[in-house]
Amino acid sequence: MTTGWGARLRQGADVDDASAAKPADKTHRIMARLSAFVATWPPKTAGWVAFGLVVALATADASLGFEPSLLALYPVPLALATWAGVPRLAYALAAVAVTLPMPFSLLEGQPIGWALLWGVSSNLVLLGIIAILFSSLKRRLSDEAAFVATDTLTGLPTRGSFMRQLDAELARAGRYGRAFTLAYIDLDNFKSVNDLEGHDTGDELLRRVADALRRSTRQTDILGRLGGDEFAAVLPEIAGGATGSVLDNLRKQLTRAMDKGGWPVTFSIGAVTFEAPVDTSREALQVADVAMYAVKRAGKDGIRHAVWDGAPVASIENSVPL
Repeated sequence: MTTGWGARLRQGADVDDASAAKPADKTHRIMARLSAFVATWPPKTAGWVAFGLVVALATADASLGFEPSLLALYPVPLALATWAGVPRLAYALAAVAVTLPMPFSLLEGQPIGWALLWGVSSNLVLLGIIAILFSSLKRRLSDEAAFVATDTLTGLPTRGSFMRQLDAELARAGRYGRAFTLAYIDLDNFKSVNDLEGHDTGDELLRRVADALRRSTRQTDILGRLGGDEFAAVLPEIAGGATGSVLDNLRKQLTRAMDKGGWPVTFSIGAVTFEAPVDTSREALQVADVAMYAVKRAGKDGIRHAVWDGAPVASIENSVPL
């Protein structure tokens, strides 16, 4: 254990590291937000806007007599084309940006010689490199977003990604007046398996759980690993009498996977069918969490299903086990 001055120095270093990381993190967040915003544009719209900017810049550059040059502004439309998902257009715009001003140069009496050709070719190479860098940055940000949204162990969406998808389902259900079921799944006795048989076995167990969840749900269902040994599933359009059979099949698939591995793990599942609007994904998950803990208090290894109609949470705790 680090004590005294050592602890203070370590604390100071942590503060310095955090302070140093803040500008980079802030820049990364800004870039991610801009990327997400521009990605919502239709590619054709973004393409026409980018082309219009190139034409406007070339016209302004020529009208100013290329003094000062507006070359530094051309990366803006190139970035717009790349971020909107049309990288080939960015390369085409780079060519347009350097060739469009040529007629103006000829009208001003500049002869076609090595100077003009060198200027055009060097600008083309420069803007081409910038377009390549933008394309590489876009791919990197997309890869990072996919990495953050997916749990590397199970391949399921992470908690943050799952909550965003749950928010989308809440909006859809509220807009069309449709019910859906949210299941909160907690593994019983997972810690003992993880401690006794090792983390590699624990990881394999969690992967088997994820596979069982995929097998027992539809492509339209939303799965997620909330963290540790907790999982969740959103089942759109599942309500009424069908809910019990769907949940029972889900639990059977999970139990079968544990039996094949020889693991003494069972499942406490709290499921809530939302027939009334719920404000946020956090609130919906809390309601399902209450149902899950009702199973825990009753001895684990079971399903507690309730229908949410806007009633107090106590009604979930008093619901009847399946």
